Formats: sequence, C-alpha cells, structure tokens
Amino acid sequence: MTQIMNDHARLRDAVRDRKDRDQLSLTQIASACGVSGPVISSFLGGNYAGDNEKVAGKLQLWLEAQETKERNRSERPVVPGFIMTETARTIMNLIETAQYDVDLAVISGNAGTGKTMAAEEYQKRTNNVFLITADPSLSSPSAVLLEIAETLGCNDKGQRRIRSIIRRLKGTEAVLIIDEAQHLSVKAVEEIRSIHDQAKVGVVFMGNAPLNAKFDGLGRTADYAQLFSRIGLRRKINKPRQKDMCAILAGWDGVQGEEVQLYAKEIGRREGGLRSMSKVLRNATKIARVNKRDQITRKDLECAWSEHMTGEFPKIRMKGGSGDVQS
Repeated sequence: MTQIMNDHARLRDAVRDRKDRDQLSLTQIASACGVSGPVISSFLGGNYAGDNEKVAGKLQLWLEAQETKERNRSERPVVPGFIMTETARTIMNLIETAQYDVDLAVISGNAGTGKTMAAEEYQKRTNNVFLITADPSLSSPSAVLLEIAETLGCNDKGQRRIRSIIRRLKGTEAVLIIDEAQHLSVKAVEEIRSIHDQAKVGVVFMGNAPLNAKFDGLGRTADYAQLFSRIGLRRKINKPRQKDMCAILAGWDGVQGEEVQLYAKEIGRREGGLRSMSKVLRNATKIARVNKRDQITRKDLECAWSEHMTGEFPKIRMKGGSGDVQS
C-alpha cells in the first residue's frame, strides 16, 4: 500500500477532487470505506474528534481503488455491439416468420453461433416479443408456466395460470421465444404448444444440439405426434459461417493484421464459436492496451487464450504467402 499521506490536508483535497471528478456523494464514499457519512464529512471538514489516522487510511485505500478502476476503464477494450451477420439475419427472419405466420419454430445448434444475441436483438426491434431463458429448474410444466406468467405479468395461480397466459397473449401477434429449450421436459414443451394453439401466437424453441434430437424423437412417438406435426420451421446451425466471423472481426479495432485475423477465425471454429472468439479478442485487446499498443498480435491472442480457454492454442501455417491456411 502506498504510504498514507501524512498531510491530511492534501488527502482531503485529493478526496474532494476525486469526489467531484467521479460525481460521487459522501454517502457513496462512506459506504465504500466502511464508515458512516458523518465521519467522512467531519474528517473532510477538519473537525473529526475520533481516530483520524484510521479514517485517513481508509480514504487512502479508497483513492487507490478509484485510481485502479479508472486505469482499468481506460484499458478496457470497446467491445462491438450487435453485428448483423448472415446467421443473425437468418435467425431473425425465422423468428419474424414464426411471429406473423403464427408458427412453431425450432432453432438448434452448437454454442457460440449467435442464436441468443440474434433473439435479443429481434426483441429490441419488435413489439410483443417475450424471451425466456430456460434452465434445469424450469424443466417441469408448472415451473415454465410460472416463468412465462411472470414475464407477461400474469398473477393467477394453479390451474388458472395457463388460462391467464392465453388471455394475455390472444390477439397480440406476439411471439414467445424459449432459449436453452433443451432443458424443458416433453410435457413442458406440450404446455407451450397448447399456448401456441389457443392464443394463436408464434413460438420459437432455441437451444443447443440436444434440442434437435429431442424434437426428432417426438416424431416417432404416437403420444406426441400432434406436437411434432405443429413444427413448421426448423433451422440447425452447426458452426459459425466464415462471413459471420469476417463481419465480427471488422467491428473490432486493433484486429487489422492478416495473421491475427486468421488465428481469430480459427478460434471461432473451435468449441464455443463466436463467443470464444470474442472473449479471446476482448482480453487480447486489453493486453495490447496495457502494453501501449493499438493493434493486437498473435502473442496477445496466445496469452488471452491461455488465461481464459482450455486446450492447445490453435496452430495454423501460411502456405507460401498465398493466404491459404492449414490447421
């Protein structure tokens, strides 16, 4: 720790300056220091009757923490927002069709292909889009109905819950998107199918690869043939497209070199897809900024990979300067 300022007057000036620069209240500073607001106020006013050295020590630590946060903010890379890739456009078109044609859609694929981001962007751009993310706790019909009801603001309980959901959705031209739908039980999916039928709204099930197998299995069972036959739209996305990766790389500052782009694309082809690629790029950019560089290097990518990913860093080999790559 930096030696505590012996000159309390200088410390007071530094605290006031930081308070004004960061637009903080005394209450916020006091909370961060673990003391009361009146104690900070009295110390800054020069009339605190308690242990001034103790308060000064806490304020010095707070100042150092604020400086660290400011430095981290300056080094933090600007991560591109949503980028309309070809895959994102495909997913959004499918959701739009399900919404306005009142259809059931299944969008499945490996993690990191941009399914969730596309759905979230569609929700931002379109009215009456209700997005729910499932998890193992929502596998049962009652749990998923409660989640849908809370999302829609329906307060009825028990058997009346599904009726209130249907009343809320009927006539709205809405679409209900269930992300991570591989966690749902077949009975939970059947309840959502019932909402689709009775409320006349679109439904989109999105999830990882097991989702596709689950719905394929329904087609071979007599009990759920009605559910399977309702699915009018299907899309399986196995991995990011080359054009998707190019579009995302174009949105990153500091990713201009051909070698860096080739390695970044190879990362995008691995498990985790675009999500892994963006995570490694974000941390590689931070490493470059710490070292006062605008452009990231292959070494930055390797360091970022070793800190945040598992497995061996991808290996590629340029062929005689032609730009072809061997993995």
